[in-house]
Amino acid sequence: MNSQGDSGGETLEINEPRLIKCIEEGEPDIGALWEFCVHFEFERDLAVESIAKWIGPPEGKRVLDCACGSGFPGIELAQRGYDVTCSDGSAAMLRHFERNARLAGVELTPELLTWDGLVQRYEDSFDVVLCRGGGSYLYGGTWDDDASPDSEALVDSLRQFVGCVRPGGGRLYIDITRAEDLERTEPQVTRRPRMVVGGHVVELSETVTPHPETGMRVWNSELRVDGNVYEFERRSHYLPHEQLVAVLEKAGLSEVNREVIPGEHYDVFSGVRA
Repeated sequence: MNSQGDSGGETLEINEPRLIKCIEEGEPDIGALWEFCVHFEFERDLAVESIAKWIGPPEGKRVLDCACGSGFPGIELAQRGYDVTCSDGSAAMLRHFERNARLAGVELTPELLTWDGLVQRYEDSFDVVLCRGGGSYLYGGTWDDDASPDSEALVDSLRQFVGCVRPGGGRLYIDITRAEDLERTEPQVTRRPRMVVGGHVVELSETVTPHPETGMRVWNSELRVDGNVYEFERRSHYLPHEQLVAVLEKAGLSEVNREVIPGEHYDVFSGVRA
């Protein structure tokens, strides 16, 4: 079993309002868990700067973040002047988004919309479509109902993303499990440093178990708040990079490339809709 991120007794003092609110606004849910994961996994300011650079100047560009989660980086892109539309299929995530937008002073209302409704709502509409944040794409068909991964759900979801991209040069940005993590055969355990968040003691540990023989990875997380334990499990697809590239090309994208995006935690691929 691989282990990383052991704090070795370190305690972090964290006074970020969005994390304090996660603790003080009721029992932690999957959105609260993701807020803490974002804190540790991404170099937030650098990632936003890098994504903005990849998109290009905001003038004249429409951007869809179709897995906006709790608001990173959609809120920050809106602050930079981008015309951003945000959607997500998880009501729990969007509750955190709405709070984070208020804290940031940004008037941005996300839409509760599952991926199977994207084209009906937004066909051919965006210069850039983002599907990122923890390999969100890989949870297609599994996130809320604990279903076993179905490869057809990945194909169908990708068709929806591409269908929202503007023909004639619009682009898709999608992240996926890091190549080095796909090579692991044993469970990977990550223990985050002990935190004091607005006076509350918070501990987070995660275990990701690969099951390549069944095309699945299982993410088990334990969030402790003042001694109370909250456990989460989510199943995702085990998808090698070459298979993602093949699906992207089959969906009608050209110039499919792996991108180097400083600040991102996961590997990123892009493609262009002709």
